[in-house]
Amino acid sequence: MFKCIYSNRFQNQMFTKYNIKFPEEDYYCVDENAFSVADGVTRDLIGGEVRPYPKKEEEVRYIAEHYPNPSGAFLSSKIIADNFVKYIKSCNEISEQSIFDSIKKANADVWKINKDREIDYVGEDLYCSVAVGGIIQDEFLYCFGIGDCYIKTFDKDFNELFSTVNDHQWMEDYEERFLKKGMYSWSDPRGRVLIRAGVRNNYILTFEGKKAGYGALTGEDAAMHFVKTYKVPLENVKYICAYTDGCMQYFENKEVSQKTIQNPDSIKDSGSERTLVIYSRD
Repeated sequence: MFKCIYSNRFQNQMFTKYNIKFPEEDYYCVDENAFSVADGVTRDLIGGEVRPYPKKEEEVRYIAEHYPNPSGAFLSSKIIADNFVKYIKSCNEISEQSIFDSIKKANADVWKINKDREIDYVGEDLYCSVAVGGIIQDEFLYCFGIGDCYIKTFDKDFNELFSTVNDHQWMEDYEERFLKKGMYSWSDPRGRVLIRAGVRNNYILTFEGKKAGYGALTGEDAAMHFVKTYKVPLENVKYICAYTDGCMQYFENKEVSQKTIQNPDSIKDSGSERTLVIYSRD
């Protein structure tokens, strides 16, 4: 039997360093054998301004003072995590289809907070999040993933046995190889419109010979094309970890993963906003 042994959300260190309260955009929900972790997509500053990642205190304070507060990205994360867990817990039968149906309904709930807003994909983008979630039943983990949140399983020796797929990784490679070489600038509003209105939840680009796009739970039906579902056997699994992208560095190899699982509070003092949930077999 698996039990949740750890769940926590930590603020971005660049704000805690200066005792600045910044809007949270991660969220998690745990209810016995069901869980979800969601990461709200970062918004532009008020008025559509963007700035480089801050390095000095005055730069950090400027971003904090000009960032939407509260952030709609937190609201979408809360809706997704809470409602997915509620829906999957109410299912009479658990399967990959019931996982898909549950996150589909949670995604539709996000549309309720977006449908009446005026969207320009710059200062006012759709509130949205990426997420993972699942339920443990009968020695299987039934789960979903969209974006760059992760679920990973490990055996008793901390060998990784399974991982959800990060469908944002190709986009980072694409930006590095092409977009950052003069094709567009993120500081140019037209570049953000291209990505958010065109590439997100659509397949309009060709990358390495394949149609490519990336997904986020915006409430749009098209987002569901990017949801992947899994049925994961747990026969040799000791630990199940679910986390947002802020924890990626803490699971980059076996040694680091072991340290994180054995002492998860060790991640609290460094990194971007990050959320971690750990289940362990009794």
